[in-house]
Amino acid sequence: MVTNLPAEAIAKLNKYSDAKTVEDKIKALEEFISSVPKHKGTENLLYWARSRLAELRQEEEKERKKKKGGGGPKIFVEKAGAGQIAIIGPPNSGKSSIVSRLTNAKVVISPNPFSTTEPTPGMMQFEDIQFQLIDTPPLISNEGDYVNTKVLAIARNADAIIIVVGLDGDYEKELKRIFDTLEKKGIMTSMQKGYIKIIKHRTGNGINVLFYGKPSFTEDDVRKVLSSYRIFNATVEIYGEPKLDDIDASLINAITYKPTIVLFNKKDLVKEFNIPALPNDILYRVVSAKSGEGLNELGNDIFKILKIKRIYTKKPNSLPDKEPLIIRENATIKEIAETINPNANVRYAKVWGKGVKYNGQRVGPDFVPIDKDIVEIRF
Repeated sequence: MVTNLPAEAIAKLNKYSDAKTVEDKIKALEEFISSVPKHKGTENLLYWARSRLAELRQEEEKERKKKKGGGGPKIFVEKAGAGQIAIIGPPNSGKSSIVSRLTNAKVVISPNPFSTTEPTPGMMQFEDIQFQLIDTPPLISNEGDYVNTKVLAIARNADAIIIVVGLDGDYEKELKRIFDTLEKKGIMTSMQKGYIKIIKHRTGNGINVLFYGKPSFTEDDVRKVLSSYRIFNATVEIYGEPKLDDIDASLINAITYKPTIVLFNKKDLVKEFNIPALPNDILYRVVSAKSGEGLNELGNDIFKILKIKRIYTKKPNSLPDKEPLIIRENATIKEIAETINPNANVRYAKVWGKGVKYNGQRVGPDFVPIDKDIVEIRF
């Protein structure tokens, strides 16, 4: 763990954290890397900094091509719907067949491996909302000696991940390789392995540490490490059992968590199979892209892992809006109002639905409505 970075390096790190544009972040991170002493104590920090720098350069290239009006294959896909889900997996796992069955996407379905060469989005209907599924090229080769960095970028940019493996192959080995590859590249698929999220504040009441797991370090340890980085006001969320060293990667946003579903596909081809043990927060289904078996509940699974809710807003003496507002599941009335008007000053709200004792109940700004509630906000 780095506890004695030179003042210049700390200043560059803070400059990176405060940067607003991709260009400024790249410049600050390059300067930070050049100012960090090279020794064993900084190996992890420099690894994550260089990994994050590579991602930022990809993002910069995406923006450059976007401004020019295209040219070359797509790397990123603009988000649409209630959430973007990257469908990843090895060759011939059936990713494209699943996306084709669930969406309107024009995907390439072929028995030949690597037939999908570019990300292809499609919209999946779930009740009165849609999710955007992205069919991707294989993440890794059959031998595991090649990793598609474009697919990694898509996965990092998405709101969630669906991993597809075929039951007609060595699915346990393939799944482990995918998990290991994602983790090595800073994409966590489970909170149980450990994840640290740091939200820096310009002012505040010091370091607020929230434990959602059982790490081997204490709140004082976190404060000491952040103090070495000259960070004195922040909220630190700790999930699972991370290492104290993970703070390094968290400071430069090199590690991200993506809620994950695993689909064991091709049930129609296999009579006997054993599902490997998975972390409790990773959902899985045994499915058949050919028959559609097991795919009917996927929309509900996606809704669940995204931790979102639908709120139907209305004006006084009017009917509710037909299009729901999609917001995180624990959002309050005040936070809902701020998505409509950032400067909203909420006095109270009236709520209809299962989240209240009776329809039209008057609630305060801190009240948390539930999915499908109708909200009338009074300013």
